[in-house]
Amino acid sequence: MEDQIASPAPIADARAARDPLREGRTSRSDNIKLAGLEGIVGLHLGIGHSLLVQRLDPKLKALGLTAKQVTIMWLVEANPTITQIEIGRFLAIERSTIHQFTRSLVKNGMIEVVQSETDGRSSRIELTAKGRDSLARARKVIIAHEAENTAQLTPIERRLLLDLLFKLGGAMTSG
Repeated sequence: MEDQIASPAPIADARAARDPLREGRTSRSDNIKLAGLEGIVGLHLGIGHSLLVQRLDPKLKALGLTAKQVTIMWLVEANPTITQIEIGRFLAIERSTIHQFTRSLVKNGMIEVVQSETDGRSSRIELTAKGRDSLARARKVIIAHEAENTAQLTPIERRLLLDLLFKLGGAMTSG
C-alpha cells in the first residue's frame, strides 16, 4: 500500500523553498516520524477539518448555532424547495441525524417545515425571519473565519484546494 501512496515530500520541499518564513520554524510535530502517513489524504483532511471546526465552533456558539445548522440554513436559503432528504444526501448524513438538526432549528425558530400541498408525505424547509437574520450574522462570522484561516493560501491555491475537494467529494458520493 505504501508504494501506491504518493509522497508529498516534493510539494513540502517546494513550499519550504519558496516560503522563507518556514525556514527554522518548528512545530509540535517536528519530532514525529510519519512513516507514510504524510501521503494519507483522509488523515490530513481530518486534521484540517478538526482545526477549522475547533476555531469556528466558539464563534458560532456565541450566535447560538452550530456549523451544521448554519450549513442547513444556507442550503435552505439557496434552494427554496429543498427537502430534509436532499440536505442529508448532500451532507452525507443519515436521515435520523438530519431530522435531529431540523427539529432543533424548528424549536429555535430558525426554520419551518412546510408540508407539500400536492404530496402529504413530502415537505420542504423554509427559513423564518429569525433564521434569515441569524444566517446573515453567521455568514459574516464564517467569511471572516475563512479569510483568517486561508490567509496563507494564494487565491489560486485556495481555488485549487476547493476544486480538488469538490472533485474528491464527488468521487466519494458517486462511487
